[in-house]
Amino acid sequence: MNAKLDTTKEKLLEAAIGLLAANPAASLADIASEAGVKRVTLHRLVGTRDDLLAEIASRSLAETDAACERAMRNAKTSFEALKACVEALVPVGDRWHFLWMQSEVWEEPSVAKKIARQNAELSELIEDAKAEGAIDAGIPTAWIVAAIEAVVFAALSTTRSGDIAVNDAGKLAVRTLIQGIEKKPVRKRARKK
Repeated sequence: MNAKLDTTKEKLLEAAIGLLAANPAASLADIASEAGVKRVTLHRLVGTRDDLLAEIASRSLAETDAACERAMRNAKTSFEALKACVEALVPVGDRWHFLWMQSEVWEEPSVAKKIARQNAELSELIEDAKAEGAIDAGIPTAWIVAAIEAVVFAALSTTRSGDIAVNDAGKLAVRTLIQGIEKKPVRKRARKK
């Protein structure tokens, strides 16, 4: 593929991610229009709607992987790595949101395998942070994974609406999550005399 087609395809994929995350029912004509290309160009570059969704899903998963890997690189503990990953997911939150909104792509075997791997890695990171004593072991890991998805979605929603800056939203997502799951010191209750 030549450089111009690569640029056009990149523009098309970015437009599709944004549009489909906001409007899962967007048509291929809507996506082509958003990208500033004709529908025939869209079909030539990405094929069918299913092909487009599968390509965007693979790209989205790769981008969320890369964001977390970069963010966790210097973490000294699993808990630090978890916090860094959550903060790093906010700027690529539209990728996650696309995946939530287009859940039919989860049926694509290669996508399902990548999602299962990501969930397993995130669950393992949470379990490691529990073993470090940083996360309350009484909170189920599945609940924490769901809470991470929720705070990333909240961060994405508030940045899209212009209420919160992306950099602030990442920090707020971490703060909201961590203050809810962090192991708290046990306080002894004073005895009444």
